[in-house]
Amino acid sequence: MSLHEIKKQKLLQEPFDDDALKLARAIYNTYLENDKEFFMEIKIIKIFNLLKLQSSKEAIKYVRFLLEELNEPLCVKNFKYYAKTYPMRFVVFCTYKINEDTVEIELSEEFLHVEDAYMLDPFLKG
Repeated sequence: MSLHEIKKQKLLQEPFDDDALKLARAIYNTYLENDKEFFMEIKIIKIFNLLKLQSSKEAIKYVRFLLEELNEPLCVKNFKYYAKTYPMRFVVFCTYKINEDTVEIELSEEFLHVEDAYMLDPFLKG
């Protein structure tokens, strides 16, 4: 029986936009405040306030753009998750749905594991 050795990897091809980082950290902090519940519903106005945006269709498009930036898949090599090892695995930050007044977000448990154990350049706790 061999032990799985975790090697830190540079997973981000380029740094995230400052607003994307702000949004990611706010989502992560909401996750922590909600007793580590992966699913959350955030009022869109709170996101607008965080990013200093005026409520508009353009602001909603911008929030969608930031979420898409955060969801660019990360390729993790030799990834072990629970009892299964993958030679290569793509993980994303979250799934989301933008509604009229809220954004439904489900943070990826796999992503949090990658950020914690595999990333040379973690960004959520920064």
